[in-house]
Amino acid sequence: MTGIIDSGSPPLVGRMKELSRLGDALQQVRSGRQRTVLVTGDAGIGKTALIYEAIAGLPGDVIVLSGAALPLHSIEIPYQPLRAAFRGTAGIRTPEPFSEDSAAGHPASTPLFLDQWLSAVTAAHPVLLAIDDLHWADQGTLDTLMFLIAGPSDRRLGLVATVRADAVTEGSLLEGWLADVRRIPGVSIERLGPLDRPATSALIASLLGREPHQSLITEVYGRANGNPYFTKLLVEPLDPAASSLPPGLPPDLRTAVLRSWRALPQSARRVTQVLAVGGKNAPVEVFTVVVKRALPGEDALSVLLAASTAGILDRQPDGSYWFHHPLIAETLASETPPEDRIQWHRLFAEAYSTVPGSGELHHRAAADLAQHFYGSGNYEEAYRWALEAARQESASRDWNKALAQYHRVLELRPKVVAAGEWLDLWQEVRRSAFNAGAFEAELDAIEALLRLLNERLQPLEVAALIIRRMHLRMSLGLSFLDPAEAERAVQLSSVEPDSWQHALAMAELVHAKLWMDQYKGSPDCAKVVEAARKTGHHRALSFALTASAMAAVFSGDSGAAREAAREGASEAALAQDFWAFCHALAWLANATEGWISEQYGAIMSSGREELSRLGAPHSFMSKVAADEAASFLAIGAWEKARTALRTAISFDPGPMGDVSARLTLARLDALQGRTNDALAHLARAEEVNRESDAFVNLNFAAIRSELNIMAGNPKAGFETAVAAASRAGHAPTMCEWLLPLAMRAAADMIMQARDTGGPLSGLEAAVGDVRKRFPAALHEPGQATPLYQRQIKAFDMLYTAETGRALADKRNDAMWIAAADACKEANLAWEEAYACQRAGEAMLFHTHHGQTNAAGILRRGLELATTLQAAPVRTAILGLADHGRIRLDAEPPTTRRNTGPFPGLTTRETDVLEQLIAGSTYKEIAADLFISEKTVSTHVSHLLRKTGSTNRRDLARKASGRRRED
Repeated sequence: MTGIIDSGSPPLVGRMKELSRLGDALQQVRSGRQRTVLVTGDAGIGKTALIYEAIAGLPGDVIVLSGAALPLHSIEIPYQPLRAAFRGTAGIRTPEPFSEDSAAGHPASTPLFLDQWLSAVTAAHPVLLAIDDLHWADQGTLDTLMFLIAGPSDRRLGLVATVRADAVTEGSLLEGWLADVRRIPGVSIERLGPLDRPATSALIASLLGREPHQSLITEVYGRANGNPYFTKLLVEPLDPAASSLPPGLPPDLRTAVLRSWRALPQSARRVTQVLAVGGKNAPVEVFTVVVKRALPGEDALSVLLAASTAGILDRQPDGSYWFHHPLIAETLASETPPEDRIQWHRLFAEAYSTVPGSGELHHRAAADLAQHFYGSGNYEEAYRWALEAARQESASRDWNKALAQYHRVLELRPKVVAAGEWLDLWQEVRRSAFNAGAFEAELDAIEALLRLLNERLQPLEVAALIIRRMHLRMSLGLSFLDPAEAERAVQLSSVEPDSWQHALAMAELVHAKLWMDQYKGSPDCAKVVEAARKTGHHRALSFALTASAMAAVFSGDSGAAREAAREGASEAALAQDFWAFCHALAWLANATEGWISEQYGAIMSSGREELSRLGAPHSFMSKVAADEAASFLAIGAWEKARTALRTAISFDPGPMGDVSARLTLARLDALQGRTNDALAHLARAEEVNRESDAFVNLNFAAIRSELNIMAGNPKAGFETAVAAASRAGHAPTMCEWLLPLAMRAAADMIMQARDTGGPLSGLEAAVGDVRKRFPAALHEPGQATPLYQRQIKAFDMLYTAETGRALADKRNDAMWIAAADACKEANLAWEEAYACQRAGEAMLFHTHHGQTNAAGILRRGLELATTLQAAPVRTAILGLADHGRIRLDAEPPTTRRNTGPFPGLTTRETDVLEQLIAGSTYKEIAADLFISEKTVSTHVSHLLRKTGSTNRRDLARKASGRRRED
């Protein structure tokens, strides 16, 4: 491969669909069909990186010829990119193109010579000709490429080229060439757009070497606008732990951003600099007035059109113009001399008052006027217009913009005399933040309001704010629900016991105490619901109903819980309180089925759709999507989980969505063998939620334990699991995994000690201590559904099997087979695959005839692990098979009859019957068929019923008799 030189492009992320399409086209080339793909997009969008990735995946039989057109100005080299591509090809076929003795250097014969040369080479090998930066190519190169593209359709030739979108201007040489080439069969255009937020996040993580802060992702995505190269230049200088960008732009980024702009004439650069100060929403009529006053003699409209043709500006739907990439505007505005910037801001503020229709413009451009008055130093007018802009945005329910304007008002207020009351202003800030789902901003507003309010004079307002602060601190990972805070709110609001604030405070006291397992002595749920209902307040009633649902779940009354939670969600929707809606939705799902189920995930999915319909901020939809993903992952539906996770992080998920999503991402990565990525996600979740052990509604403990074990640190895995299982109060989410994980870690440590000759007594004593303290696996309180009962049983069997592994129990193979069967019945696919691995291991190393017996269970585990893409389990099973010289690629030959003596039997029942006829015991049948003895007993019961037999001997006698008759 020759020609293209790696320019330090950022890693390729977020381009799987484009890469797949390009790969399909190149595969068609290998199959004998000529294809051409032209990759277009902005500078830095990743065109070259996409081609590199596609070329890297090509088989070795493909000859790759690659070159890049160069932006030469003082010299002209005919066919420069083609010369670069064909340089060094003498070893393929002689004469080498463009050598002194070839005809390719002569313009008239170049296209024909290269066409013949390629036809000859492609007869033996597929060839890919890749040209980077085609927009700088000379006319001869373009003509030659068109001739090659129009060549024989059945030769194994692929042509790939990158073209910068801003170079395809109206009337340009390249525009006509592209229009002609598009009409040739076998030509496709791949247009690369900006990366989305999840892809930008992945790119930042790759550049920093760790999972980034959400605040950093939001800032980088907003400024780089999804451009990978600009993202790289923004992020590379940062400390890996950075949560925000520093002021200004890195020098390399400033140079890259302004490269195209500097090609404009001096006068046009000056005019577009005025536009950068004017802002994105500046109407053309306002802009032209400012240019006329600031730069006399300049034609603003002509410059706008010319800059648009050059790809620097884009014409917007309302007729105004703005920069194709926002970083150009940011850079130009920052480089404008202060005296010019102040003058231009003043001129823009004045222009809005002098153009026709200024009243309407004032109304539309309140935010811009605030910015221009601020920039010109007129703080009183800036304050007035920022307040007007905030009110306008609130009226239009654009809460994020309203919040931004209110923050400007807060900044300006100390500079302004006779401004409004602080209390009213903070209440508006809080209202905007509440509706925007901006938890940190709302918490700041509540803290300010609590400082301003007098709890003796305004106890109800203070009580309601205390409850909301408790929710926000929980959502931000600062602290879990505090019964003492709720008690204080109850006490304050008790001055008016019939108020909605008092009903809300009592409901949240129940909520907090239930999580702390302190429900005794709490207010009666029925009375709380009755009190809330009398107030007619939707929010208070929603929280009261959901607290009642939560109590009903814990007491085992699922029907009452579902009814209360469903009504709680409806009341939350009426109140437009999405925190309350998510709270009610979670307990509706908990009351319907355990979260380790398809049904739970489906409820979360439908709830997310309802949140979208209600117009909820993305932070709430993100949290629900993350819970949906955790549920799907637990049952092995990892592709559904991945889809839900993408929804969760497609915008800024907020702290609670971020933590929940990262915990599930950590588990998915660990189970599929990406341990370093898993640990990075866990570390980021712990960084956001610093009090993780207190948050029993999250699955920190189980995931932390599982990751430590899989990362080779069983001691930490054991300590984490045992500590979480031992904590007072409500068991944490994923409590069912804790004891099997603790015993798995203990077994791993004992295996290591046996292998290295280390002491065993302390480890074995620890196993005994855990078993004594916890005779069975943990489970959630309340009435268990049939599915959850099977899951409790499966976790208990895993706990038993891991104990057997730790203590070298001779029956450990049977324990693992029973655990695998129980996991299958419980829809625990990951655990079933792991149990199959351990069963095969126990058979091979600890039983006679292990090779014969292990094949089936290992084959079962391998099939599961392959479907789940569970790389650690798959690798372990293949290693066991290799050790035992077992072939897992096909079913072993069998001498059993395929049909039984009785009609209507299943295949498994026929297999069991064959063993009974042969006189095998239940234990022998279980070992031979890789099922548990209890499963054998179930099959025998079915056989007795279907055949009318009284016992197994009668069954065997009848079957033998029928055999003789046949």
